[in-house]
Amino acid sequence: MKNIIIYSILLCAGFAYSQNSQTTEADKKFNDLAYIDAINIYEIVANKGYGYLDLFQKLGDAYYFNADYRKASKWYGKLFNMESNVEPMYNFRYGQSLKAVGNYKKSDTYLKAFYNSQGGNYPGSQDYLKVIEKNSGQYQIEASEFNSKYSDYPAFYSGDLLYVISANSTSTRTPWNDEPTSDIFRVEGTQLDKLGEVLNSKYNEGSLVITKDGNTMYFTRNDYANNKLGNDSKRTIRLKLYRATRNINTWDTIEELPFNDSEYSVGHPALSVDEKKLYFISDMPKNGAKGGTDIFEVEILDDGGFGTPFNMTGFNTVGNEMFPFVDSEGTFYFSSNAQISNLGGLDIYKSSINNSSVYGEVTNLGKPINSPMDDFAFMINNDSKSGYFSTNREGTRSDDIYTFKEKEAIDTRCKVTFTGVIRDKKTGDILENALVSLIGYNNEIIDRKVVSAGLYEFDEVDCSNTKFIRAEKNGYLTEEEMIEQPIEEGVVNQDLLLDKREIAITAGTNIGRALLNPVYFDLNSSYIRPDAAIELQKIIAVMQQNPSLAIDVRSHTDSRANDHYNMWLSDRRVRRTINYIVSHGNISRDRLTGRGYGETQLVNRCSNGVECSESMHQENRRSEFIIME
Repeated sequence: MKNIIIYSILLCAGFAYSQNSQTTEADKKFNDLAYIDAINIYEIVANKGYGYLDLFQKLGDAYYFNADYRKASKWYGKLFNMESNVEPMYNFRYGQSLKAVGNYKKSDTYLKAFYNSQGGNYPGSQDYLKVIEKNSGQYQIEASEFNSKYSDYPAFYSGDLLYVISANSTSTRTPWNDEPTSDIFRVEGTQLDKLGEVLNSKYNEGSLVITKDGNTMYFTRNDYANNKLGNDSKRTIRLKLYRATRNINTWDTIEELPFNDSEYSVGHPALSVDEKKLYFISDMPKNGAKGGTDIFEVEILDDGGFGTPFNMTGFNTVGNEMFPFVDSEGTFYFSSNAQISNLGGLDIYKSSINNSSVYGEVTNLGKPINSPMDDFAFMINNDSKSGYFSTNREGTRSDDIYTFKEKEAIDTRCKVTFTGVIRDKKTGDILENALVSLIGYNNEIIDRKVVSAGLYEFDEVDCSNTKFIRAEKNGYLTEEEMIEQPIEEGVVNQDLLLDKREIAITAGTNIGRALLNPVYFDLNSSYIRPDAAIELQKIIAVMQQNPSLAIDVRSHTDSRANDHYNMWLSDRRVRRTINYIVSHGNISRDRLTGRGYGETQLVNRCSNGVECSESMHQENRRSEFIIME
């Protein structure tokens, strides 16, 4: 099932073909995703010396989609020997296949060509392999005792409870890889106990997640419900997410989730620690899709309904992201084949929540968890520091489940010291008692301090998460200096020069634009971020210095989500903003009015349906302050 997901626009092809529908024509087999049969015919033709462009492309793809990267690299190599000017995606596939066979130097050539064609930059293996090596050695691994000769992977893990996905006992096979369709099993000792037929069908079942009370399950299955099989416009069976509820000792009341669609796949569920968000993967061609399969999040409402799914753009790449898992501490794990720091195939990555309550830097788990082949479906128990993952590395029969035990926590981050002097821009005098803040890439405050003698210093700072340094002092305009990238270990010197502030307050002045930075919000959130709190403290200071000042707060959203939701969200941002000023500044609520404008007053071109970067959308998620009196 994982091999099926590797396909750049598909997650799964179920067993949708009868004996009568099969044909010996290789192209028909390939187009029907029956890659094993197609390979047999294509290789006979190729070995007779009848090589041509389309043949090499399809042979390479058939092996690539089945995660046989060694053979894929052979046929992609013949493709590029015949024609160098091919679709950019073949540079990516060939480069990834070369990684899997350990030829990183040659891989760099093709991956650089691919990322250049996408307007991006690829640093090369020399840099990221050093980082991966520093992350390595944290785990001890071994193959589990309950692997079959077919593809196996962990589906859900909590406490001592482990569910796995493995081949069922029928003769029904998937033409993609000639393996039986997959079912859900519960591990009992070293044996697999198959769940009942209510959950398991004659088609593919996949990974799942169960709520802490044990009464609700979200699980993956082919597009099959109520004894009816669905397929897309090309007759391909996709994946969908379903929800089941427990009735005593059985699962029943299976319902399809509302954001499923027969034209794209949805699968691989995971829950946030508070179980208010559902994470999943999909190749849906909207909501900020980056390519391949992306990770999405959706709010679970109190009535059991769902909000609007959002693309988790910080994790997603032009390749495939899949198999999300959230541990009990909120650390987010997933697999990807297109993160820059990649050994080959799917690698496992993690991301932790930063000071702004959003996920930050993505880190490769290193060896031996990751290998040049596919490594995925990582699941950990934080109490025992142990867990499971799956891999098709050298020595496995297909995808085999491995156990792991964490040996020790390794801090492998690049560290840097920032230092400098705060001065008056006009006179050059050193300014005492300035507030200096170190700001990260998600606008969170990494560290801050008051420097009495004008000289600041921040020690042991993570190189990869520093965006700029900010200096503030009463009577002066706030100054920020961007940190030049990339940052290497050592000492970075950055002085900050401040201009004196002269504020003339008149009715109609937009404080957010004229005097202070706007207050910004995270996507789908009304919480006051640490960087926003600094700006609000400035608003409070102005209002305290001018007791007759009255301000109107005007809050906005970006264009994503529907108009009704965005209006509701902007109203929440108004209330949160006003409540902060009142509670933190002892300001009378009578001096503050406000209104939410939803997405009606965008500051840039990022309206409905317009593709924009996350930073451009961020400009619209704001509160502004208008002086009324």
